[in-house]
Amino acid sequence: MNKIGIASNHLIHPNPRFDTNFIDYIQIDYVNGIKHADGLPFVLPLGDPKDAEAYIENVDGLLLSGGQGVTPAVYGEEPLKEVAETDIYRDQFEIALVQAAVKAHKPVLGICRGIQILNVALGGTLYQDIYKQAGAYLKHNQYPTSWEIPTHHITTDRNSWLNQLLGDRFLVNSFHHQGIHQLGKQLKSVATSDDKVVEAVESADGNVIGVEFHPEMMAEAHPEFQKIFDYFVNKARN
Repeated sequence: MNKIGIASNHLIHPNPRFDTNFIDYIQIDYVNGIKHADGLPFVLPLGDPKDAEAYIENVDGLLLSGGQGVTPAVYGEEPLKEVAETDIYRDQFEIALVQAAVKAHKPVLGICRGIQILNVALGGTLYQDIYKQAGAYLKHNQYPTSWEIPTHHITTDRNSWLNQLLGDRFLVNSFHHQGIHQLGKQLKSVATSDDKVVEAVESADGNVIGVEFHPEMMAEAHPEFQKIFDYFVNKARN
């Protein structure tokens, strides 16, 4: 079985259950997506960027999950007032993981925040708020609608990896207000929403892929989205 490292999120605020006994965690849907693709998931606790290469040496692929917004400082900008919670420690560690995985020619899949951080890791930038800066007009954060329900359409580029898996046009779920602005090196957009927000990317060598939506949340109710995890884990076998 191929070992897939899943970069964890971590709790940084006290809460009634854990108080200040902070934890690293990952939502079970990411784990299940890898397991159902016959991969072996390993949750990577948030660590020092200097340890990223050692983590990547011990896995066959890297999955980056959703979570907080990306800190604008890591791509050279000052934060707008629309920026919500960020976590620069997570940003720095995940950027190092992406760069180590690319250097080692190991596949990377980014989901929501994950597509954003891999874009930044490869030299790209983000819209801090797609409504204010990119003219977005669709509802890209569907809360309180249940997370497994697709709510807006995306259109894929012909012959792209996502087009081959799911077709030309389909509904996805959505939970974000940041988005890709300038694409990172070797990345191209392969899907957009009707208001031109980048919804999926692919590297020139096909080894780095990402989606702005959450297939892990939809895969149980809409099994076709499991194909994304199947495709990614299969790349880790090659």
